[in-house]
Amino acid sequence: MSHLIDTTTGRPAIAFVGAEPWHGLGQRLTAGASLETWRQEAGLAYSVERAPVLFQRGEDRPIDTVKGRDVLYRSDTGAALSVVSLGYNVVQPGEVLDFFGKLAQAGGFQLETAGALSQGRRVWGLAKVNDGAPVVGQDTVRPYLLLATSYDGTMATVAKFTAVRVVCNNTLTMAAGAAMTAGAASMGQTEVDRIEGPVVQCVRVPHMRKFDADAVRQQLGIVLTAWERWFVEARLLAQVDVTESQADAFVAGLLQSVQGAPKGKALPDVRASRGYKRLMSLFGGEQIGADLCGTKSAWALLNAVTDYVDHERGRSNDTRMTSAWFGAGEGLKLNAWDAVRKLAVTAGAMEPAKVS
Repeated sequence: MSHLIDTTTGRPAIAFVGAEPWHGLGQRLTAGASLETWRQEAGLAYSVERAPVLFQRGEDRPIDTVKGRDVLYRSDTGAALSVVSLGYNVVQPGEVLDFFGKLAQAGGFQLETAGALSQGRRVWGLAKVNDGAPVVGQDTVRPYLLLATSYDGTMATVAKFTAVRVVCNNTLTMAAGAAMTAGAASMGQTEVDRIEGPVVQCVRVPHMRKFDADAVRQQLGIVLTAWERWFVEARLLAQVDVTESQADAFVAGLLQSVQGAPKGKALPDVRASRGYKRLMSLFGGEQIGADLCGTKSAWALLNAVTDYVDHERGRSNDTRMTSAWFGAGEGLKLNAWDAVRKLAVTAGAMEPAKVS
């Protein structure tokens, strides 16, 4: 099994169009396949049902109900997914596909990958927005829209823009951090990543709120504007030279931001860690696509981090994608984006980020 892809039904729950994923799993579909075909081939042909949680204190005692709690289970296999509160709102696997279906009807989107992870506890879809463009030379980046949800309480339903560096399929972060507008927070509404104006790049809907697909599509705003804003900044990063000492401080600071101190002991020197040494080597020319982007720019420094997170960081291939999209790997890339942007601001190549 690779990337925690669900194999509950006897085959990998992932379907794709275009190039085969590097792990070699999944069913290849033709472009324009129906949503029903995607549902069947991506292993999403099930619904998530709920039932009361029951327990028995002894063989001769009656069966009792746990008040306020339900168990979520798969309709196809009957496998339990989690125990949740009665207020937990489920976004069905079919709703994830329908979300992209309506975007495709509006034009400009093409569903490229969909599937389930962790025995069906998480499902996702990834759609290409357009064919992208080169940031520098032939180093092409394409914009994508990711929608994912969980059935075990580990993550909200998330719709966000990402960018994929074609040369090595590194997933680049398009939004730097999450913020909730004061009005939305006071009303208990959706958490969003903000940029200037009405366009947002990430929407998170907690499971205690009902998922409104139309409202999320509206909140995401004008896709091309979000992509173009990020792309302009990526090109500026490619023009910012980074010295060895700046790279050293960047990598050390980045790793320190996620480093935990052993109980009762001082923080270890991150420069002695494998991660530090590997990131410096990737920046020095060992990253995939170094021949396209060079080795001395802020863009190359960012790609050293995404290369490391997406292809090397972690104990196994089984956890890497989940971490890179939803977990510690995503956080590391968010921190890296903020840090390289600060380098560009310091160099006078970019304006400080504005908060609307």
